[in-house]
Amino acid sequence: MYTLLTLIIIYLSCVVFIRLRNREKFPLMRQLNDFSTIMVPFNIPAYLLSKAPLTHFIEPDQFPELKILDDNWEDIRNEALVLYERGLITIKDDLPASSFYKDNRWTSFYLKSYDNDIPSAYEMAPKTMALIDQLPSMNMALFACLNPGKKINDHHDPFAFTLRYSLGLSTPNSNQSGLVVNGDDYHWEDGKSIIFDETYFHCAYNNSDKPRIILMTDIDRPLKFGLLQKFYYQFGRFFNGLFAVDNIDASKLGIGNKFGFYLNKYKALLKRFKHWNKPLYVTTKIIVLILVLYFIFN
Repeated sequence: MYTLLTLIIIYLSCVVFIRLRNREKFPLMRQLNDFSTIMVPFNIPAYLLSKAPLTHFIEPDQFPELKILDDNWEDIRNEALVLYERGLITIKDDLPASSFYKDNRWTSFYLKSYDNDIPSAYEMAPKTMALIDQLPSMNMALFACLNPGKKINDHHDPFAFTLRYSLGLSTPNSNQSGLVVNGDDYHWEDGKSIIFDETYFHCAYNNSDKPRIILMTDIDRPLKFGLLQKFYYQFGRFFNGLFAVDNIDASKLGIGNKFGFYLNKYKALLKRFKHWNKPLYVTTKIIVLILVLYFIFN
């Protein structure tokens, strides 16, 4: 009984933490069953031992090594545009981003995913890859296109051990396309970059008639404790390996992607349940979560 009560207190504390940390937030019922809530205990050490500020936007001078990308943005843009014109910045089957690809709103071309081999990146974007290879703290990188009139809905990314560096390549260069992080609106411009903490509440939009193409990357959050840094790196390497994709060969999928068919069936079932009775859906989800945690820790 005490274990169950402790788990409930921890869970509610996670909800409070998320809601106090963000100016903009989900409705309470939505937050109760969002993945970001249960990831708080995993992320707390990264926050506590972060060398980088815990603000939602982070000044570029905290990461001077990234200037090499800013200085060579035109070479990066040129390679991205060739890929876009050839139809290679396209929909993928990587499950963590599957909702992004819905309705052709978002397309991508993967450049780096930890040490997962992506031969097409070196073959089709050699100048970009030569630059990325000079940045050992960069673990994920891709060309990302948000299509005209589309939006990526409000969300929290789940892991705090990375920060998001993004560089505008071919954008509307106006207030019609931007990124809202914790209520602050950033407008994309060609050649301009931004670093932000993706665990904050954020969304992206493109209300223009032009595709918005950026270089989107994840870099290590620098930590004060080297052993913790290595642990998070190995976790990220393992997790992203499960959902590896190839830009050319659709048969090359991580094991996590191979369960995509069944996962989509499960998500569809949950969606029907939610539409039928939302309060019962939320209550059931919370109870199941608590029971799972109870059996794990008891």
